[in-house]
Amino acid sequence: MISRKWMTCDSTCNSCTLMAAACTSSGVALLRISSPTYSIVRNLLRPRRNIPFRGIYKTEGDLVRKNDLLVCQHKMNFHPGLNVYLKRDRGGQLLLKAMTDGHVMITQEKINPDFSIPEMLVYEGMEEVYKLTFNVLPLDMSQSFRLINEI
Repeated sequence: MISRKWMTCDSTCNSCTLMAAACTSSGVALLRISSPTYSIVRNLLRPRRNIPFRGIYKTEGDLVRKNDLLVCQHKMNFHPGLNVYLKRDRGGQLLLKAMTDGHVMITQEKINPDFSIPEMLVYEGMEEVYKLTFNVLPLDMSQSFRLINEI
């Protein structure tokens, strides 16, 4: 009997693995698989390349630039704080990104949920909810300057 499935065989032999095979009473005869079909199947089993890694990208004290990715998450586990904004990715991921250059500070704060965001509706009716928030503290401005022109 010829098996058209991958990794299985319809008879009792155990040697029909990883390739399409024809099981006969005398043994196993391997069938020739065309390479375009094999590469299509192999590429279907691979994950997409553009899936971002979920989790924390920048931790406490790291130096970040404007629009650097701080956190990639599926649910609202981490909330935006000072100088951080929430962006929704095409794949449904929730991204926290930095608005300015600075240092990351992670704190646990009482949140004030924005109910226009669908993920925040779970906090409706709750009084005090404390969550981890990501803040970006801006870099210090220079305190010295050089006078170029006087009016």
